[in-house]
Amino acid sequence: MELTIDSDVQRAAEEGFAKFGHAGAAVVLDPNNGEVLAYTSLPAYDPNAFAGGIDRTTWAALTTDALKPLQDRAIQGRYSPGSTFKMAVALAALEEGVITPDFTVDCHGGQDFYGRVFKCWKPGGHGRVDLRHAIEQSCDVYFYTVGKMVGVDAINKWATRLGLGVKSGIDLPNELVGLVPSTEWKRAKTGEKWYPGETISVAIGQGQVSVTPVSMAVYMAALANGGRRVTPHLLRAVDDGKGWQMVPAPDQGESGVKPESMAAIHDGLWMVVNAGGTAPNARLAGYDVSGKTGTAQVISNEALRAFKGRTDLDLRDNGWFVFFAPRDNPQIAGVVFTEHGLHGTNAAYIARHIMETFFAKREHRSLPELTVPTPPPVTAAPAADRR
Repeated sequence: MELTIDSDVQRAAEEGFAKFGHAGAAVVLDPNNGEVLAYTSLPAYDPNAFAGGIDRTTWAALTTDALKPLQDRAIQGRYSPGSTFKMAVALAALEEGVITPDFTVDCHGGQDFYGRVFKCWKPGGHGRVDLRHAIEQSCDVYFYTVGKMVGVDAINKWATRLGLGVKSGIDLPNELVGLVPSTEWKRAKTGEKWYPGETISVAIGQGQVSVTPVSMAVYMAALANGGRRVTPHLLRAVDDGKGWQMVPAPDQGESGVKPESMAAIHDGLWMVVNAGGTAPNARLAGYDVSGKTGTAQVISNEALRAFKGRTDLDLRDNGWFVFFAPRDNPQIAGVVFTEHGLHGTNAAYIARHIMETFFAKREHRSLPELTVPTPPPVTAAPAADRR
């Protein structure tokens, strides 16, 4: 068998996690054909322990470990995506004709929806922002507003077209599926109607929405390539004695996103990394890295207050960074998920090392050492986005 894994890109992903000491997962794809370049789930275990029949002591250690090394987080971990979900919400609103990229919202740090104040992550607010700058600054109030306007069923429609809330089809067993809720889903599951206030939380990737890291990689590949959903796969070819035969992995279809809608999303994702956004740690001079950080609560604020001082359970937020590069001709796309990593900062560092290794190898340069980078100076936004 010939696998798609690039050993140097794989090593870079593992080095990144080792540097910061996080559990988590990374899935890195060729966004044009779905080949898996790196695949990591940590903590891991030594598969050699199973080769001759695992002993009772080792098995007990693995099954009782609180970090769950036997769980393949990449295809079996289901987590809130946080702000990495905002591009799906934006595309739903654009494609349904609810907004244009120039639609603006005035953020003062919070907004009342249905009698409850939903806060932005930035207490003082972002002022008036359009779609591109709302992605760049990850403005919660903007996406609360857009989510209310477009509704949960349209969000479900477009998010699933992009690969979220459905199986990726990766050639590995026991893949689990995440959830992008809908009115029909809630009625079938609970017998209750969907309340509009629930959509507000979904609009920023919280509430009942959950994703697997592999589905996030497919989602980013689709954003990178213009909307085509690839099937991630690790098997490239087999030789049954008659020579190498390629193993096809068909696409799962076009999402139907209009080029002008995707262009606005690309602008915002580029600005996240290269202008004044939340991921300067992923910046690579000359490669127009585009991406999005995400911070996702693992427990509600109310429950967190109740647990405070009474448990050693790790309640820190999870961190995400999703990415592709270069912006106008993507050759690599993927996700880095850091479990209890607080925010996407360290995930962006890991992704940067992965991308730097990928491009160095492709260009026959020496492979980079892993360092915590000082971001290059902020670059001016693309001409279409200057104001």
